[in-house]
Amino acid sequence: ILAAETDARRAAEKIAGWVNLNVRKEPVVSIPSAIEVLENRVGDCNEHTILYAALARSAGIPTRISAGVVRVLTRFYYHAWPEVYVGRWMAVDPTLGQFPADATHLRLIQGGLDKQAPIVAAVGSLRLEVKGVRMSGLEAAR
Repeated sequence: ILAAETDARRAAEKIAGWVNLNVRKEPVVSIPSAIEVLENRVGDCNEHTILYAALARSAGIPTRISAGVVRVLTRFYYHAWPEVYVGRWMAVDPTLGQFPADATHLRLIQGGLDKQAPIVAAVGSLRLEVKGVRMSGLEAAR
């Protein structure tokens, strides 16, 4: 995946692209390990995130898992994504193919599936309204 890449940011981006292209986007009922996701290459946001985190950590890139909601078209949905430390913490989304992840990713919790369970049920009752958007220096970070 990385060949001889030594730059952490570029390595993190290559891993995100590889996971996005090589894991079929399909809901799964079980909670597979990163090894199982690598073998089966199928899953939803949790599987993409688990595999990404394992691959990034194996490359020496500090990685944490976040979950919350993401806006798709006109609605917000439960979603999980990894964050990597590449001089600063950066949200990435190998499921949606975003590096870095866009501003519609609203983190509610950090941690694996054991920490995410309480928010999964709550997401359906959330009411979010976007009042406005203000950008400051984000384009320079890309």
